[in-house]
Amino acid sequence: MIRIGFGLALACLVPMAATALDGREVRVLVEQALTAAGQGGQPVLSVHRAFPPCPVAPKIAPHQGGWQAVSLSCDGPGGWTRVIRIEGGEAAPRLPGVSGDRAQRVALVLAESLPRGTVLRAEHLREVEIATTGQSDLVEAVETAIGRRLKSNLGAGQPLLVRHLEHDWQVEEGGPVTIVTAMGGIRIEAAGVALEAGQVGQAIRVTNAGSGDVVHVTVTGRNKVTVRPNIR
Repeated sequence: MIRIGFGLALACLVPMAATALDGREVRVLVEQALTAAGQGGQPVLSVHRAFPPCPVAPKIAPHQGGWQAVSLSCDGPGGWTRVIRIEGGEAAPRLPGVSGDRAQRVALVLAESLPRGTVLRAEHLREVEIATTGQSDLVEAVETAIGRRLKSNLGAGQPLLVRHLEHDWQVEEGGPVTIVTAMGGIRIEAAGVALEAGQVGQAIRVTNAGSGDVVHVTVTGRNKVTVRPNIR
């Protein structure tokens, strides 16, 4: 019922024209859907990210029952679905008897087999739910992969990892960083120093300048990192 409700609500918000959507428009739609559902969190989405045209009103629904990501779908001709991660979103309720040991998150896999040296384009990639166990360097955002060159041959359906891409350092060893901690919709920032270099999506260690603690983080942008859940 939630999915149908959002489809009807968004029909009033999206022009009925087969024009391409951009990241700014989709961000507004997702934020409106979150507000309508009484949810917090913010979409992790570049305003420069392009989406295919949709001749009907796109639908937004919680992904796999939770608000840690949402599904944006177009039911018109040539329909499509994209998954958008929500920072600070509410997880799906855990079913009785179901273990939460196999945590999953939205990440990228190859839509086709590609040789070493390929410069990645949007059509080369798909977003899927991937088990995080044993995979700390999954590439999650399309915009961080597009334009990067592959360092090795990869098969269709294979998860894209940071180590598969040529280096694009966003954090330099010994350089200053902003450490972001997101908890329940609250965002806290602190100054720190990188103990190692890192690319977007890569797990590294930094020192909190205030406390002196070593913190395990994920690189999210130029001199910006986010604390990894349950790892300090």
